[in-house]
Amino acid sequence: MNCYVSYIGVVDKDKELHYVRLTPGLNIITGRSSTGKSAILEIFDYCLGSSEDTIPDGKLTDRGEMFFTVLQFPELTLVTGRVAASKRCFLREAIGSDAENIVETVKHVDYFFEDRYYIHRDQYLKSLGRYFGVTLENIDVDPMYQEVTGKKSATPSVRSFPSLMLQHQNLVANKHAIFYRFDEKVKRDQAIDHFKILMGIVGEEYFDIAKELTEANYELRRIKLKISKDDKHKETTIAKFEKLLAEYQALAGKPLFDKTGEEIYIKPKVALRLLQDAPVSVDGLADDYEVTLKTLREKKAKLVLELRSALGRSDLLERSVQQAKGIGANFASLPVPRSTDLDHTFCPVCESHSDIPEDQANKLTEAIDWLNGQLKLSSYARESLGQESRDLKDEIKGVRLQIREVQGALKPFEEQEARRAEANALEDAPKKTKMRLEIEIEKFLEDLPSDSKDMEAFWEKKVAELKALLGSYDVEDELDRLARDINKKMKELGKSFPFEATYRTGSLKFDLNSFDLWHEKDAFKKVFLRSMGSGANWLYSHLTLFMALHYQFAARANDCKIPPILFLDQPTQVYFPSDDHGDEFEPENLHSDDDKGLDWHDDLDAVANMFTQLAKFCDQTERETGVMPQIIVCDHADKLKLGDGYDYNDFVRARWRKRGLVAD
Repeated sequence: MNCYVSYIGVVDKDKELHYVRLTPGLNIITGRSSTGKSAILEIFDYCLGSSEDTIPDGKLTDRGEMFFTVLQFPELTLVTGRVAASKRCFLREAIGSDAENIVETVKHVDYFFEDRYYIHRDQYLKSLGRYFGVTLENIDVDPMYQEVTGKKSATPSVRSFPSLMLQHQNLVANKHAIFYRFDEKVKRDQAIDHFKILMGIVGEEYFDIAKELTEANYELRRIKLKISKDDKHKETTIAKFEKLLAEYQALAGKPLFDKTGEEIYIKPKVALRLLQDAPVSVDGLADDYEVTLKTLREKKAKLVLELRSALGRSDLLERSVQQAKGIGANFASLPVPRSTDLDHTFCPVCESHSDIPEDQANKLTEAIDWLNGQLKLSSYARESLGQESRDLKDEIKGVRLQIREVQGALKPFEEQEARRAEANALEDAPKKTKMRLEIEIEKFLEDLPSDSKDMEAFWEKKVAELKALLGSYDVEDELDRLARDINKKMKELGKSFPFEATYRTGSLKFDLNSFDLWHEKDAFKKVFLRSMGSGANWLYSHLTLFMALHYQFAARANDCKIPPILFLDQPTQVYFPSDDHGDEFEPENLHSDDDKGLDWHDDLDAVANMFTQLAKFCDQTERETGVMPQIIVCDHADKLKLGDGYDYNDFVRARWRKRGLVAD
C-alpha cells in the first residue's frame, strides 16, 4: 500500500488549526520535553480508530476539540478525524483544488468538517479499511464456529496496523516487548494470524475455498459415519431375516422359500412379493423342529451353568478383596521393635559372653519387616483383584445377554409345545413366523439405506479438488520466503548499527509464526532481547526489525495492505535519558545522573549515525522498490552532523523549543 501521512494536527476550541506537515522519507520533529512530540503518535493512533483516547492530558486535551490526520494516496487525499474523547469520527475525501491546498481547505473548519461526514467508530473502521483494501468480513474457515461461539472470528482492520507502525517511547528500546499492544495475548495472536492477510499472501478467495473445504470434510465424515452405521444396520437386519427364516424352517420342517437373508436385504420388494405368495405347509416327517428345540435347550442349559459359575467366582472374589483389606490394615499397623535390652547375653554358669540371643532378636525384627512389607503389597493385590472383578462383571453381563437371546428364540417353540393339542396348532406357529418376517421386510422398505458409497466417492473427489486449489496458494512457502527476506534484510541493516562486539557476528532472526526476535550467532543458540545487555542493543534490534518489515511493506506494495509508515518516539533516550527543558539541545546535560561527567561525544556520534541510517534506508528502499517509506521521529536531539552527505535540517519538520504543537 503506497500511502503516507501529509499532516497531523488539532482543531482547537476557537476553530484554529495547529498542525505539522510531513513528507515521504525521514521526518524529524525535535524539541524540548512536554511540547507535544509524543502526542503526534497518539493523535495518529486515535484517528486510526483506537478504542482508547491516549492523547496526553495537558494543553492538547484542554484546548483540542478535534484531532485530524491527512493521508495521501497516489490518486487520493483522505482526511480522517475524531472528536476529542468521543467515538464520533470524521472521514472525507478531498479532490481537485481542495486536495492541492488541503491545509487551506481544512482551515475553513465549519465548511470542511460538515456533520454529514461524521460516523460512529464501528462504521468508521470499516469505511477507512476499504481505502487500504482491508475488506474481509469473515475469515472463519469453520462454518460451525459462529454457531458454537455466537460470534465471528476477529477480522483484520486498520486497527491491525499500529502494532507494526508505532514504536512508543516506552517500547522503542524495550527488552521485554517489541510490538505495540502485544501485552494482550488475544491481540498478539490476532496480529500474527492476520499478518499473512495484511501482507497480501491470502485474500477473500482463499478463505472462501478454505470454508468450502471444511464443509466438504464435514460431509465426507458424515457420510463415512453413516456408511459405518449402515454396515452395522445391514448386518443386524440380515441377521434378523436369517433368524426368522431358520425359525420358520425349524417349525415347518422345510424352508419358507429359496431366499437367504442377504438376498432379502438386496431385493426386499421382490422378496416380500414372493413371501406373500408362498403357502404355509408343515412337513410332519421332518425332524428340524426337534433338532432345533433340543439345540436351543442345550445351549440355554450350558449358558445357565456358565452364569452360575461366574456369579460364584464373583462372590468369592469380593470376599477375597474384603479380607485383603482387613489383613493389610491390621498387620501393617503392628509396631516393630527397633531395640531390646538383652541382659542375659552372659552365660550364668561360665559367665562367658554369647551373641546368640542378639542374633535371634535381629532375625525376628527382619522377619517382621519382611512380613509388613509383603502386607503393604495388598493394595496392589486389591487393584489386580478389582480389575478381575470388573472383567467378571462384563462376562456375567455377556452371558445374561446370550441367555436372553436364546430364550427369545425358544419362545415360539415353547408356545407351540403348549398348543399342540389345539386344532390347526401345527401350522399356527409357522404362519406367525411368516407374518413377523413380512412385517420386518415392510419396516425395512419404509427406511431403505441411501446409496452412501456413491456419495462418499463424490465428497472424496470434492475434498481432493479443494485441497489442490487451496494448496495452489502456497501459503507456507510464501511465509517462508517472506521470513527469509526479512531476515536477510535485517542482517544487511544490522551491520550499519554499532551493536556491542558480542552481537556483531551472527545476525538477528525473526519468526513469523510467533513474532519472536532473537540474535543467532550459530544454529544452536538463540539470544533473545531479554538476555541481551545494553539499551543500545535493544534499540538497534527494534530499529533493524522494523526497518526490515517496512522494506517488505514497500517491496510488496501492490499486494500489502500496510503502508510503510513508521513512528519512532524518543529513540535517543538510550543515550540521553534525562528530560530536556532547555532552549537548545545540549547533549552534555542530558545524561543520567550516573553518567554525568562522562564523555558524551561517542553517544552523539551514535545518535547521528542512527539518523543517517534512517535517511539512507528511505532512499535505498525507494531506489530498490519504487516506494519511499515514511519514518517520523519525535525526539529532542537536534543539530546533528549526519554522514553520507545528509543534512539534518533537511529532515526537520518542526522544531519546538519555544512552543509546542498547540501554540500559546
